[in-house]
Amino acid sequence: RIVERVLLERAPLRVLELGTYCGYGTVLLAQGLPPGARLYTIEGDPRHAAVAEKVIRLAGFSEQTVELIVGPSEEVIPRLREKHGLMNANLVFMDHWKRCYLRDLQLLESHQLLAEGATILADNVLFPGAPHFLQYAKTCGKYHCKVHRARLEY
Repeated sequence: RIVERVLLERAPLRVLELGTYCGYGTVLLAQGLPPGARLYTIEGDPRHAAVAEKVIRLAGFSEQTVELIVGPSEEVIPRLREKHGLMNANLVFMDHWKRCYLRDLQLLESHQLLAEGATILADNVLFPGAPHFLQYAKTCGKYHCKVHRARLEY
């Protein structure tokens, strides 16, 4: 519901998802996009990406709407502009390895891939936790942070 609300309120035209897994969240994100928007989703595991590709396409989303990029986020992020045409993202949804959240946020910053006023949503920062990411986001002075409490999925 948090993601749905953000999509409705912000109507982002360029969305980056880190951690596709099987594509379920990707489909939910894509369903909430405004017309003409594009979702770039990165999955490091080729086996998960193969499943996700089928799920995304079966849900009716073309490569023009949802582009699935396979590879480690630390290798893909620096190439997003040059290789995939993502100039900057209005919304980033982090749902991959929690230990990578801070590194990947800083990569997005250093490659100037965050649009002015971009929204960063990071799942599970309290449990299992991404304490370094959370500390950075709260103290670096670049972000307004809000922690949303949600019930556990499992």
